[in-house]
Amino acid sequence: MKKIPVIMDVDTGIDDAVALILAMSSPQIDLKGVTVVAGNQILEKTLYNTLSVVDYFGSGNIPVAKGASKPLVRDLYFDAATHGESGLGTAQLPPPQIKPHHLDAVDFIRETLENSQEKITLVPVGPLTNIALLLMCYPHVKDKIDKIVMMGGGAFEGNMNAVCEFNLFVDPEAAQVVFDSGVEIVMCGLDITMKSYTTMEDILRIKATGTAAGEFCAEAFGVYYDRYVNNSRLPGCAVHDAVAVTYLLHPEWITSKRANVKVDIEGTETLGQTVCDFRENRIKALDNATVCLDIDREKFIDLLVNACKSCK
Repeated sequence: MKKIPVIMDVDTGIDDAVALILAMSSPQIDLKGVTVVAGNQILEKTLYNTLSVVDYFGSGNIPVAKGASKPLVRDLYFDAATHGESGLGTAQLPPPQIKPHHLDAVDFIRETLENSQEKITLVPVGPLTNIALLLMCYPHVKDKIDKIVMMGGGAFEGNMNAVCEFNLFVDPEAAQVVFDSGVEIVMCGLDITMKSYTTMEDILRIKATGTAAGEFCAEAFGVYYDRYVNNSRLPGCAVHDAVAVTYLLHPEWITSKRANVKVDIEGTETLGQTVCDFRENRIKALDNATVCLDIDREKFIDLLVNACKSCK
């Protein structure tokens, strides 16, 4: 089986941790490294969480590189209310024994792409600051990127305002750079991720795996679950970031449409909106993204359960 070479870019909160566990447990993914950005929490916490998750659940040889501590031009807005003060709810892991890579995130991705004999897929699931900096500083590496499978945006709904999702709200200018880069993009936005939720029954299934990964995920979901059930229409908590990894593994479970996507960086009520043009009479040659809209939720949950079973 040919593995998919991947670099993940995370702002490790609860759903990032689940996405990392899913990627690290999959025999289909060759995880070349993980880069970290501020988003769900400040960089020091997202870096610590990433090192902890990769060290405890990974193979021990996955590099973790420290990235941007703030957006390209704006002050950092982070989301402690959703992910808890640590970023991982009430879940705890042993202190990481691994250290950050000697290169920063942008140079780590650049070097990895330049040295690779095959194209690599980038999977950013936080604000797109690191990816934008890469594309602006080293445009020559675009040819070494297979595609960017991102979690963020939304064609028809937002969670920070009526139309904007959190990751794009944090750094809309970075998102604009990425969508205008010419690199093929798969957008796993709120349209699909809000359909990728875990109910309490699902969480108990994950806990019942009896593994450390199952225990960790079930504990982390506690705060997350309560916040979603109390503040949204969902009967559970959305596991947003794991959807991007699921797209790599099982795109056949996902319904998507091609679109020309632009990012609003000037609006007051629409700042960060991903404006998705699906019109039949659009200039289809300008399409820059595959926009994911629906998922087989039951298969998605089975995938998370099996990932926890196969992880330590």
